[in-house]
Amino acid sequence: MEPWQAELIGRIAVAVDDHRAGSLSLRKLVEDSRGLFDAADISDNIIRSEFLVVWAPVDGELELRTEDWSRPEWVSDECLETVLDDLRNWALQRSTGSVTQ
Repeated sequence: MEPWQAELIGRIAVAVDDHRAGSLSLRKLVEDSRGLFDAADISDNIIRSEFLVVWAPVDGELELRTEDWSRPEWVSDECLETVLDDLRNWALQRSTGSVTQ
């Protein structure tokens, strides 16, 4: 991964922090994190798969909170925090290069 790509991936962790601080909605976090990953133009399929594994559950938590088909009993703040941790940790690991490719 090139340094500029790692920088973009690192911004995903910042976006998670911004969401937790209340300055970024969950919808905007989902959009921005996907946009940052896409802008990084990662061609490595392993990294792409890793991203989807940690990003899709965050997107799913957004859907549970915003879609008409969802039910209140399906929404769990604890689950949201867990998937946010996963996304943030992945972004930090990838942006610092501490994960082997």
